[in-house]
Amino acid sequence: MVDCGRLVRQKKQFMAIDTKTFETVFKQNFVAVTTYCNKYVRDSEEAKDLAHRAFMKVWEIRNTIPAESNIKALIYKIAHNLSINYIRDHKKFCEEDELLTMESENSDADNQIKAAELEAAVIDTINHMPEKSKKVFLMSRYQQLSNNNIAEQLGISIKTVEAHITTALKMLRKKIFGTD
Repeated sequence: MVDCGRLVRQKKQFMAIDTKTFETVFKQNFVAVTTYCNKYVRDSEEAKDLAHRAFMKVWEIRNTIPAESNIKALIYKIAHNLSINYIRDHKKFCEEDELLTMESENSDADNQIKAAELEAAVIDTINHMPEKSKKVFLMSRYQQLSNNNIAEQLGISIKTVEAHITTALKMLRKKIFGTD
């Protein structure tokens, strides 16, 4: 028997997308999403329609999108699925070479989406690091300074620099891989 008093419910945080924010995202990405759809359907008018539908779908589900989601990646994923469905439903089959090209483009698009999601997770994690660890990590990984140089510039020991880098890497591993 489950003790209801011991259950803790966590409230999920959802993305707050207002009309103005959505309009900005639409204006910045519509042409690129249309071009992306056109690579699949090879019909510019249909590509525009699919891009519109992708944005409409995001608008419809805006209150259920988790806060940590990458909105741009979500739009592209929906556009991708709509394009594939269009091809399937309209039986616009291509020659074998065209199918191979589409599969290659699909793989590239998926990789771009995954890269964008990974980049967003890394940036989010860095932004939530303790200030000192964040500074040391950025100096080490982005400015490519040695631990000795970082220690000298910040007036701390090399062991402290190593400890901050270890803390930062643990936070990244936990966020990205879900491990400590």
